[in-house]
Amino acid sequence: MKEYFKPLARFKKREHPFDIGMPFSWWKGHYDRHFLNNLYDRKENEFEAFYKYHLSHFLKVNEGSEEVEFYKHVRDIVQDGIAGLIKEDNPNSKTKHERTNVQKAQLRAFTDYLNSIDQWYVRPQHEVNTEKDATIARLQNQIAALEKQLNEIKEFDVVQKIRIEEGHLPTVIDLIQQLRDLQLPSDRKLLRCDYKTPYYKMISKYFSIDGKDIPIETTKNYFSDKQNDVSVKGTSIPLENKLFKIIPETVKKASKKSNKA
Repeated sequence: MKEYFKPLARFKKREHPFDIGMPFSWWKGHYDRHFLNNLYDRKENEFEAFYKYHLSHFLKVNEGSEEVEFYKHVRDIVQDGIAGLIKEDNPNSKTKHERTNVQKAQLRAFTDYLNSIDQWYVRPQHEVNTEKDATIARLQNQIAALEKQLNEIKEFDVVQKIRIEEGHLPTVIDLIQQLRDLQLPSDRKLLRCDYKTPYYKMISKYFSIDGKDIPIETTKNYFSDKQNDVSVKGTSIPLENKLFKIIPETVKKASKKSNKA
């Protein structure tokens, strides 16, 4: 019989944690159970190393053998292990039932790893079909969610953008920047936002110049995280474009009283 897994050397200390068996005499015919017992102790990030460790040993001691034989054998042992756990489970025993559930979860996780490296299409066709059906269902749900999201976004689309007179994009941006600075009589800001993105994205999305779209990078360059900073590319509002000044009504009233006095 072929030797599939590297056994623990008899009467010696364990040289590698992946070696299977007992330090003293053990029945080699139970190698499958020893393999599973070792697998139960492995973490998921060890699965690949564990598989390849024993694969390397199998190919070394069985000259002319191929990985597909080893793969099929490992898969059969794991599937038999799951079936055995289900058959021997005792739900009335709290300790045994809990241990069985943990071991089943471990073997199913290792099965997922084996599925991920199955280049020979060893899995039964019904398993492949079930996985494909689940994938299709998941993708259909994602498509439905994206279509809903797209329809919601379309609610904000406009037939025609607001046209800015050519050469006066900085003028509109200047007004919006003024709006960002306006304070209410309560001394609270009229507009509050910790980010600059809504402002330049709004201009790019809903305004145009002479019927042409405004690149988002163009509007972005006019805004900086701090109000009075010049952006990285140095875009600032030219004085000739600062044509309007938003003056709060309270300032106007105060000015009128001062003039009457």
